[in-house]
Amino acid sequence: MTKARWPRTWHLLLLLPLVGVAGWMGWRAQLVRDDPAHVLLALKAAAGPTLPAEAKAGATRRTTPQSYDRETLYEFINGAAETYLANGFERCVTTVFTFADAAGELEVAAEVYRFGTPAGASAQMTSERPAGAAAVAGLTEAFADPSTLVAVRRRDYLKLTAMASGPAAEKAMGRLAAAWSSEQP
Repeated sequence: MTKARWPRTWHLLLLLPLVGVAGWMGWRAQLVRDDPAHVLLALKAAAGPTLPAEAKAGATRRTTPQSYDRETLYEFINGAAETYLANGFERCVTTVFTFADAAGELEVAAEVYRFGTPAGASAQMTSERPAGAAAVAGLTEAFADPSTLVAVRRRDYLKLTAMASGPAAEKAMGRLAAAWSSEQP
């Protein structure tokens, strides 16, 4: 008859790493996790600036959005790119929205710029704010004249330019800015 083999000391030492890993996993399971909603907001904010869909803005259509970063901004804004870069520009998205009503069609060029800090976005808006611009009702940090609207939301700067002026242009830009503002994280 053979003698029963009892675990030796070195057998027990082989089990210690497994016990350590199991203990560590149990400890980690008790920690509070990040709220998924906050994680989603952080991911959206990191993704870059966005413009609303045409239906949400009340437009009939929009062109394919174009994107620019620090290296390609000069392709879009040749002369003024230095000011944007000095204010901490990171990237932008541009498109043209078309609004239609009984009087015809109106196009609004939309540009949204992401800066490294909210101060950079505000500085850029201040430098481009039209002289006769007034605050836009219902929106914070938004100013407009008859054919231009500028707004800031956190690190993003929105610039809208209507290809005409008048009440229809002001209404279209206001709807577009409100749609943009409501989408921001």
